[in-house]
Amino acid sequence: MLLAALLISFLGLTTFVSKADAARSFQTGIFDGSVYDHGDDEAFDRTADSGATLIRSNLYWTYMVANGDSADRPGSEGQPFNATDPGSPYYNWGVYDRMVRKSAARGLQMVFSIVSPPRWARISSCADSGVCSPRPADYADFATAAARRYDGTFDPGDGNGVLPRVRFWQAANEPNFYLFYKPLLKPNGAPAAPYEYRKILNAFYGAIHAVDNSNVVIAAGLAPNGKKGKSISPLDFTRRALCMTGSYKHPRPIAGCKFKVKADAWAVHPYTTGGPTHVPANGNDMSVAALPRLQKLLKAATRAGRLSGAGGHTQLWVTEFSWDSKAPDPGGVPWALQTRWVAQAMYLMYRANVSTMLWFGLRDQPKGENWSYTFQSGLYLRGATIAKDRPKQVLKAFRFPFYAQLAGKAGVRIWGRTPDSQAATIDLFGRRGAKGGFRRIGSVKANVNGIFTGLIRKRGFTAKGSIYAKVRGGRSAVPFGLWKTKDIYQPPFG
Repeated sequence: MLLAALLISFLGLTTFVSKADAARSFQTGIFDGSVYDHGDDEAFDRTADSGATLIRSNLYWTYMVANGDSADRPGSEGQPFNATDPGSPYYNWGVYDRMVRKSAARGLQMVFSIVSPPRWARISSCADSGVCSPRPADYADFATAAARRYDGTFDPGDGNGVLPRVRFWQAANEPNFYLFYKPLLKPNGAPAAPYEYRKILNAFYGAIHAVDNSNVVIAAGLAPNGKKGKSISPLDFTRRALCMTGSYKHPRPIAGCKFKVKADAWAVHPYTTGGPTHVPANGNDMSVAALPRLQKLLKAATRAGRLSGAGGHTQLWVTEFSWDSKAPDPGGVPWALQTRWVAQAMYLMYRANVSTMLWFGLRDQPKGENWSYTFQSGLYLRGATIAKDRPKQVLKAFRFPFYAQLAGKAGVRIWGRTPDSQAATIDLFGRRGAKGGFRRIGSVKANVNGIFTGLIRKRGFTAKGSIYAKVRGGRSAVPFGLWKTKDIYQPPFG
């Protein structure tokens, strides 16, 4: 034992993988508004190469069912409409069937967010709006049809055989934001969305789990900020939906409120107006650094019996996150700084017990009327075609996230995840100051999900130093500088 201790001291590295870290994972995915709809093989290939294991796509209910714009349900006496039948002739699943097949062929799993109810399925108070809340029973019927079609046993009879399974289902998108969900407010200006949304979430949960109880239901990702008349802060929305009250420091159940919400994962979109350490001035708003506030609320709601998920636990997911880059957006984050921010943000998400993070998106959108109307947060700089897109530096950090931090006299703490989320031996290389080359300073084992943590017990590292990780025989991470991250004003969308 003494010899082992001396050897560890000589190598300068002590690993401190806890029991929790030894079992933990941090899966990543990509959400892109349109790139997967066209079925381009290059898009799916590049997603698989990015280290992502998930693709999130909106499933637009109103566009793939007959009579989407009508107040009358489809169907006739000779051919009635069974809304729960995945093979109904009134459904057109073509785009989504192709997406599921192409993702599965590359080992990727789909996350479908069911949005945009047809007019005949909307509640009466906002039936003229395409983002109106659906009636819970109709939403559950369509969710049943979708989950049955992609339960891993359904053959649509198109000659391509049984469709692959989809396990992950999300109920709507940003229900705290008026652009994506109505009614946001009651006529008197009080919030309405949290109470309407929780009804459709529970109906959705019951339908998806009735098809296969091992399916995963994700609540809609919440927009990060509150703005009077336009959005409800995510913590305020969550408290109302879950019958909770109190500040983010001291959440507690509302006496007499008995509504119970079911979700296997709660989700948020913590787009951050600043660097990864930025904390919003409004305590109910969200950023990467404020994620522990939401996690604390979810745990308090679970203890109070107001929230439950599979196994009695509700995970926290980030189903959208990004910063626009400069280039191409002149108001975006320079490539090198964006790469650093993303690596640190992924670490902070992991530390906040976020289990899954999805980046928005795969490729930059073309410039609109001005840069602020479109998103240049892709992992690839947009070219004339997907094949001609060029990878950005941030792709390396997304694929192989690695973070390092000075720990005083103890040394340097490190965290990372391997590009393929598999167990591996990780070699670590460091440079103590701004000058000189990198030298090997030790190694650490990644767990079965590719997660590795450690404490490098070597002195002499300064705030100008850098460390990087390399999978033995494989890829290297981007070196992470040991200086403190400055919080600057930076709109996430440039």
